[in-house]
Amino acid sequence: MRELRAAGRSWKAIHRLEQSGDYVQMFRSVLVRRSALDDPEVRARAISTVLPPGGAVCRESAAWLHGIDTRAPGLHLQPPALQCVVPAGVSRVRRSGQRCWVSDAPQDDVHVVRGVPATTPARTALDLARYAPRFLALAAVDAYAHQGHVDPPDLERRARLLAGARNIARARFVIEECEPATESAGESWLRLRLVEAELPRPQAQIRIRDAAGREVYRLDLGYPAVRVGVEYDGEAFHHATHAQLVADDRRRRDLARRFGWTVIGVHRGDVLGRRNDLERTVAGLIGFTGVLMARQQW
Repeated sequence: MRELRAAGRSWKAIHRLEQSGDYVQMFRSVLVRRSALDDPEVRARAISTVLPPGGAVCRESAAWLHGIDTRAPGLHLQPPALQCVVPAGVSRVRRSGQRCWVSDAPQDDVHVVRGVPATTPARTALDLARYAPRFLALAAVDAYAHQGHVDPPDLERRARLLAGARNIARARFVIEECEPATESAGESWLRLRLVEAELPRPQAQIRIRDAAGREVYRLDLGYPAVRVGVEYDGEAFHHATHAQLVADDRRRRDLARRFGWTVIGVHRGDVLGRRNDLERTVAGLIGFTGVLMARQQW
């Protein structure tokens, strides 16, 4: 906004840009064209205008700069609040839409991304495992591992070095449950629901092959020993059109007929809701006779 003002735009004109819907206020005094929100260079430039001197972006902001989205469902159209750390002796910035912490981050834990100081993928993943809600933290750590940006055993080692630190037990759980094969946040959330209920941990990305060894289908999650699959049906690729619903139904009927697999599809409401229908259904399909743990608050 400062640049627009310097270019001669009035506050009234700037307000009209916001009202048009073509522009989004990414941070305080930072207006960005909506179509450019996913441009990494634009993200970096926007952050650089509000980052305190000596600071480094961290947690959700660092992940966002790395290209990993940790925002909760329903917030995907809004940029995350700016989160940053400043070294000891530097005053924290207190500003609407910005969270700032004092932390002596080791030099090895900070790198520069498109001109912006940010915590490294390993430090960011560890911070999110400690402080973000568990379902969002697991999705972030899975995504970092899937992209090859972090090594889960290295994260486990780093967590052990922080024994006794705040929230480190939660971080260890998240890191232990990391699955690099995971391809979407919904798969991470689904796997966490099953594990927290104390059902057996499902295998990720199961390849179904025909008699000639050709891969015919691939399942998000499942239990090969009993041929039961569980898949997360995201809105964009599974519920946007009637044709998608028909294709999913046809595919799952073919899996049952040709390969003997029972495959169920679940959506966001099943996974993020409070009811435990999901866990009871999976338990029945796999013949689980143990006690299901109550749904945990995420």
